[in-house]
Amino acid sequence: MSRPSSPPNALPRPHLLFVEHSRLMRKAAERILGKEFEVVLSETCEAAWTTLLDNPLIQVIFVNLDESAPQSQPGPDLLERIRTTSSRRISETPVVVITGDQVSESRREEWLDRGVTDFIEKPFRPSELLARARTHASGAVALERLKLLQLQHNRDGETGLGNRRYFFERLGQAISFSHRHELPLSLVHMHLDGLAGTLQNMERPMRLGRMVRFGRMLGRAVRQEDTVYRTGPETFSFILPNTDANGAEAVRCRLVPELDALGMLDGGDLTEISTRFHVEEVHSEHEEPVSDVVRRIRQNMGALLIIPSEEITPTGADALLASPSDHLESLLELVEQGEAEQLKAVLPEIFARLKPLLSLAESMHEKNQDGDKTGQ
Repeated sequence: MSRPSSPPNALPRPHLLFVEHSRLMRKAAERILGKEFEVVLSETCEAAWTTLLDNPLIQVIFVNLDESAPQSQPGPDLLERIRTTSSRRISETPVVVITGDQVSESRREEWLDRGVTDFIEKPFRPSELLARARTHASGAVALERLKLLQLQHNRDGETGLGNRRYFFERLGQAISFSHRHELPLSLVHMHLDGLAGTLQNMERPMRLGRMVRFGRMLGRAVRQEDTVYRTGPETFSFILPNTDANGAEAVRCRLVPELDALGMLDGGDLTEISTRFHVEEVHSEHEEPVSDVVRRIRQNMGALLIIPSEEITPTGADALLASPSDHLESLLELVEQGEAEQLKAVLPEIFARLKPLLSLAESMHEKNQDGDKTGQ
């Protein structure tokens, strides 16, 4: 009888590795645990180690550490390999030791010191074995879910690229690394004027399909050590470690034919989109804090590519204030950074753009209040 399949995007059932030289005990474990878990059975510790290397879904290991077990690599050696391997996936896996009832307390303490997570005595009761499996697998599943959620939190929903928040997180790490090793670091920012409007006019399936392909193209266009992020509705930014301005310019040149093939350059099939680039090598003063360098880049990004490169391009807050209604997110960042004083001159324009929304919100609030009074 086949097991029901998991729903789309669901995490797979937890996999348990059960290492025991007794065929009777292995079959008993499979019968007890098989309804909730994928049980992988192993007769020897050597075979168990191979399984751990090959199966990334193993979340809990049950193992008999009886050194006198026949046809077996000694169990303690398997435990040592698990806890000392360079693979975090394996080294952090919970290990539950199957023991006899004659094992001394000092022996248990020794195993705990060597990395054992828990114990279960044989012959084990079904309810006890199931409880141990649930406890330790649930912790592993929770960790996998946390990693999955974090990955989703770091990704742009349309392209699958890293998002703006993740860009600044990785940028800080890249700057720290380049400082420590005295290596160059460059950025390429690409702004696609008109992209947001073009996407808005597309049917959802077409829009998502095009943006997924676009994200993949950008990822393929750079070296393995380079990374690309969607840092705005129409802006994409590349972090290029160990790359000077000339190398960054070479990346820009590689992108041009790729964009042309997708119709995202002037004269392409998406004629309402025009593409501009800004290449910058990241420089900092001696012993300047990384946070200050990141803050300066963050402030300048709102202005990048808004004015063609051959014209004089304002930077920082001045550039944002040149077109405040188009950079609401960046303006909010200025407020968070304590630079609200610079916004006074443009507050009238901001209020004018927000007035329809404020009027709508006020109208809805009044209707809700009238409804509450009528209900009373």
